[in-house]
Amino acid sequence: MKLLNFKATSHRTTPASIGTPVRSAAMESLIEQPGPIEVKTVGADWRANLSGLLNLKDPKAVKAGLTDRKEPIQIYTHVVRHPEHGFFLVDTGVSRRLVEDPASVGVGLMLRKYGGISDMRPTQSTAEVIAAEPSPLKGVFMTHLHLDHVSGFPDIAKDVPIYTGADEAEAGLFLNIVAQGTNNHLLSGRPPLEELQFTGDPDGKFAGVNDVFGDGSFFAILTPGHTIGHVSYLARTATGTVLMTGDVSHTRWGWENDVEPGTFLAEREPSRQSLLALKALSRRHPDMTVKLGHQA
Repeated sequence: MKLLNFKATSHRTTPASIGTPVRSAAMESLIEQPGPIEVKTVGADWRANLSGLLNLKDPKAVKAGLTDRKEPIQIYTHVVRHPEHGFFLVDTGVSRRLVEDPASVGVGLMLRKYGGISDMRPTQSTAEVIAAEPSPLKGVFMTHLHLDHVSGFPDIAKDVPIYTGADEAEAGLFLNIVAQGTNNHLLSGRPPLEELQFTGDPDGKFAGVNDVFGDGSFFAILTPGHTIGHVSYLARTATGTVLMTGDVSHTRWGWENDVEPGTFLAEREPSRQSLLALKALSRRHPDMTVKLGHQA
C-alpha cells in the first residue's frame, strides 16, 4: 500500500495568494538590517519521548550517553505583527477545548489515547492569545500539520486563511492513517489551505525561499525532512532578526550538536540537511535569535 494514500489531510488546497519565491541571497542581504515585524512567543508545557525528538543513534548522542526518556518541552505559537498587513500566528498553540474534550473537536480515538493530549498544559490558550491582540487575526502560517502544531485550530475562526508549504497537505506518511481524520475535522468548514510557493534556490543554500509580504520583512524557508512541505520562518524585527525553525530542530541539544530529530520525521537525510542549512545560516548571522521547535 502506497504511503501517498495517507495524506496529512484531504482538505482542499490552492496556491497562496501572497508571497513570491526569491533567492536566498536577497533574504540574507537584509538579515542584518532592523525590520518592521514584531514577534512574541507563547508556549504550553508538554513532554515527549526523547527518542522521537532526537536521533539517539547519532554518534554524538551515543557519546553523550543520551537514552530515551520523557523530555519536558513546549508547544509554541508565535505572534507576528506587521505594521500594514496585521496580526498573524506561526503555528496555532493549544486550545483548552482540545485538551479538555478532544473528542468534541474531532480528535480521533488513537490520538486521544496515544497523542499525549492530556499532558498539554497551556498557560495561555490560543483563544486568549488572539483575544489579547487589538486587531483581528489575519492568518496562520503553519510550519507543518502535526497534532501539536494544529492543536489551536478549535480557537481560530473558520474564515482565517491558513498557509502551509507546498505539498504539505498531500505528503504521504504512515502516521497519517490516524492523523488524517483529525486534521480533516480541524480544517472542516475552512477555505482551502493556501500553499506558499517555492522554486529552487539559485544560490544553493536552501530548498527554497519565499518573500511572504513582498517587502523583505518576513520570509518562509522550505526545510523538508520532518515533513515534505515543512517550512521555517524568518522575521526582521526592530531588535534583530528572528528565525523560527519549527521541527527542523525540536531540542536545544539537537541544535547545538547538529543532530536531527529521531523517529519524529518523514525522511532522515533531508531532515539533517535542512538542520545543517539553518545552522549555517545562523553561523553566517550570529546575532540572529533562534526559536527552536519545542525548547528555548
